[in-house]
Amino acid sequence: MRVLDELDLKILEILRKDGRASFRSLASQVGISNVAVRDRMNKLIRDEYIKGFFALIDSNMIGKRVSVIFDVITNPLDIEEVAQELSNWPEVTRIYERAGNSQLQVHALFHDVPEMQRFIKEKLYKTHGIANVNSTLVMRRYKYDPSISF
Repeated sequence: MRVLDELDLKILEILRKDGRASFRSLASQVGISNVAVRDRMNKLIRDEYIKGFFALIDSNMIGKRVSVIFDVITNPLDIEEVAQELSNWPEVTRIYERAGNSQLQVHALFHDVPEMQRFIKEKLYKTHGIANVNSTLVMRRYKYDPSISF
C-alpha cells in the first residue's frame, strides 16, 4: 500500500464531494495538468483507494419509503455464509459485522410494510444460520454521507 501525497488527498476530497468532477475541473482545483490528474486517478483506482463511482439515489423518490435496520444473530460458524447470502438480496443496502454475539447489522429498503413483512418471513426466517432477528424501523435520516472524510 502506497502512501498518498497531498495532491492525491486533494483529488480524493474533491471527488468525495463531487464524484462527477472532470479531469479539467480537478486539474484546475489542485494545480496540475489534466493528464497528471488522469494518471493519478488511474493509480488511485488501480490501488483500490477508489472502489467505484455511483449515483446517490433518493430512495423516497423511487418509492422505497420503508427503511429498516435488522440486527441478525447468527450461529458463530455461519456468519460469513449468512452475510454472503444477505449481500445477494436487492433489498439489502448495507451489512456490518458487529463485535460480540455473531451479530450482523443489516439495512434494507422496501416500498411498504407488507413487502418488509414478506422479506422477513420468506427470506430472513428461512436463511440457514440465522438464530434471531430484531428489526427497527428508521423514522428519519439526518445524515447520509457514503464517502469518507479525512
